[in-house]
Amino acid sequence: MPSSNSIIKVEMKLLMMTAALVLSGCANLTEVKEERETLFAGEIKGDYSALAHCVAAKMQTDERKDISALQYSVRVYPDIGKSEVLGAYVNNKYHGAAYAFHLELKKAAPNVSDALLKGGKYEGVEALKTLHTCSTA
Repeated sequence: MPSSNSIIKVEMKLLMMTAALVLSGCANLTEVKEERETLFAGEIKGDYSALAHCVAAKMQTDERKDISALQYSVRVYPDIGKSEVLGAYVNNKYHGAAYAFHLELKKAAPNVSDALLKGGKYEGVEALKTLHTCSTA
C-alpha cells in the first residue's frame, strides 16, 4: 500500500497541473479575435513598415471621434518583412476588447507590399481609404 506522503505528492502534482492548464487557457482568451469581413487583399505600393505607421498616425488624428477614439497598435517584424495595424475599441467592463479592423502588410518587393485588411463596414472601410492615401503619398 502506498504511503500517505506519496499519495499527497501525486495529488499536489495533479492539482498544480490542473491549475496551470486552467490559467493558461484563461490567458489565451484575451488573444481570441472575432472574425471580420475581408475588405482588401492584394498588392499596394509602399514599404510595409511605413504604410503601417502612416495608417495608424492618420487615423489617430482623424477629426471623427469614432475613428480617433480607437486604440491603435502597430507591430513591425523586420526579420520577416511584416507589419500589422490593429484598431480596437476601448476596453470596457461590459464588452471587453473588440477590434474594428486588422491590417496586415508583408513585403512583396522593394516598395511593394501585400496587404490584407479585415474589419467592420465603417472603420475597416475608413482604414482602407487611409491605406490608399498613404500608398499614394
